[in-house]
Amino acid sequence: MRSLKARGTFSRLPLFALGMLASIAVQAEPVSKGRTELQVAELLAGVTPANPWRMDAFAPAADVAATAAAAGIFGRLELRAGSQPAGFRVLQDTYGAADAPSAAVRHLPSPGRVDLVQDGNALIPQTRIPIAGSHPYWEYVFGVGRTWQEPGEGEWTRAALPFSLMEVNANCLHHGVLTFVFAPARRISHVAYQVSSETCAYFKADLWGFLQADLLDVTLPDVGHVVDALRTELSGRLPRRPLAQLAVDHPGSTPAEFGHPAEVTPSQMSTWGVIVDGVHYSGGCPTRAGEYPFCDELVLPSYSVAKSIFGSLGLMQLERRFSGARNQQVVDYVPECAAHGDWSGVTLGNLLDMSSGHWTSAAAYADEDSVAMSKEFFDEPRHAGKIAYACGHSPRRETAGRAFVYRTSDTYVLGTALAAFVRQKMGSQADLLDDVVWRDVWSVAGLSPVADFSRRTRDDVRQPFVGYGLTLLPDDVAKLGQWLNPLSASARDLLDERMRQSALQLDATDRGLATTADGTLLYNDGFWAARIDDLPGCDVPVFVPFMSGFGGISIVLLPNGVTYYYFSDGNEFRFRRAIYAAAQLRPYCRTATASPAVMPEDPAS
Repeated sequence: MRSLKARGTFSRLPLFALGMLASIAVQAEPVSKGRTELQVAELLAGVTPANPWRMDAFAPAADVAATAAAAGIFGRLELRAGSQPAGFRVLQDTYGAADAPSAAVRHLPSPGRVDLVQDGNALIPQTRIPIAGSHPYWEYVFGVGRTWQEPGEGEWTRAALPFSLMEVNANCLHHGVLTFVFAPARRISHVAYQVSSETCAYFKADLWGFLQADLLDVTLPDVGHVVDALRTELSGRLPRRPLAQLAVDHPGSTPAEFGHPAEVTPSQMSTWGVIVDGVHYSGGCPTRAGEYPFCDELVLPSYSVAKSIFGSLGLMQLERRFSGARNQQVVDYVPECAAHGDWSGVTLGNLLDMSSGHWTSAAAYADEDSVAMSKEFFDEPRHAGKIAYACGHSPRRETAGRAFVYRTSDTYVLGTALAAFVRQKMGSQADLLDDVVWRDVWSVAGLSPVADFSRRTRDDVRQPFVGYGLTLLPDDVAKLGQWLNPLSASARDLLDERMRQSALQLDATDRGLATTADGTLLYNDGFWAARIDDLPGCDVPVFVPFMSGFGGISIVLLPNGVTYYYFSDGNEFRFRRAIYAAAQLRPYCRTATASPAVMPEDPAS
């Protein structure tokens, strides 16, 4: 199986010097009055235009009331290749995946199937995690959409469904929407689709066109459960307001400093936001064709944020339940490492700290970016190959626990050991994700069903990757930030308190391992931290914990109770302006002084 890229660098060193139905009804932003694109006749004809549509063509017109559609969908939408050539435009293709005109990456999976349940005007996929299929590059991920009727369209009802394309065996996500009209007797138009944004540093493309489709009358199980689960999920989402509202709710604040173009290039931004006092202020979801009409349903990749929320939180939960888990020896749980002969004395905590003492080169990201790592670890779909590389490729260079060397393969060893530990303690059928991380951590934090997923090896072992491969909604990101924020007590009952305090920089005696020569960047128990020496009102350094992911993903747990996040893919990891802007919302130290009018220069700029 050919992959889109020679894998590598799943988390780049941050370049930082430092309701319910109503929610569904309004999440599709309205188009201007008077539809000019994707009219019924165009959907029935199914002829692909020369250029992409505007994204607002996939949403209801401004004068359309959010009423339940006259016709309903309960069944299977089956998608097949269209009869007309599809639209495809490459913006970036670092590894030449689309060079051949016949390259499969240019086309959506066909056939594609999604089972749908309608509740009012909410259109709910029964499965909201990636759907494995036979396509060599893409898997569908469908989100919650909506149905509506527009004046003058007679018996036709409109439907729109957000979806993403997730790269097989990897974590890139390309964001799209599909739309169609349907009528009684299960008549259906062609399905228009468009992908106009992504969170993927190495492959960017626009895809648009038409698919042929059928609405199949199939009996769906657990329809009531699907509806009830969505209603519960929507009622539990954090209140979401536009980022500009922050200045109204908190006079004197400067919302524009969050996601500032000087730190994250706007064309590379997928979404960003700020969480203050339980309110999620969203910067939106821009695409190359306008605002994404289902921003609440935008499926985001974790990349190496997984090292924090899967590897770290998983070990913290197990340490709380089974005291001493952190100090377990790798060789007792991973026979492939034991057979290699030089893993003695390496603990699960050492792996979490990226301090296994194993490396080929200690230079920053030399191992992570190597050809061997790409071919033998990231591209390898089976557990046997991945663990053989992770345990056996790099020699022992140092006593464990002394030196930080970033290696996703070490996190994979950690995940393998954690899975074996869980089976030993909880039974041979127990699963690290299902029975520990999801059940006892993520679900308690209120994450959506979209987060109940991890990339796994493509074999009977089904080992979760742990170091990358998760999917998240913006609300999941906001809830994680609120739940983990240093000022929050929410996580204390579930996680080992000593590890939690160390990871979130609440223990001044344990700052972690320095990852830069000047000590301004640290790593501790699976979380990064930045030392900031010049915050307003502070006469001591402030240590800011954060999570980071490949391409340009940051979730910053500011120690004044504010959380800031952004998902981008231009390899930009700057958030100093946001740290200063957050000081306007709540002081970090003893006094509340105004932020400087001009932000300090970021040495990484």
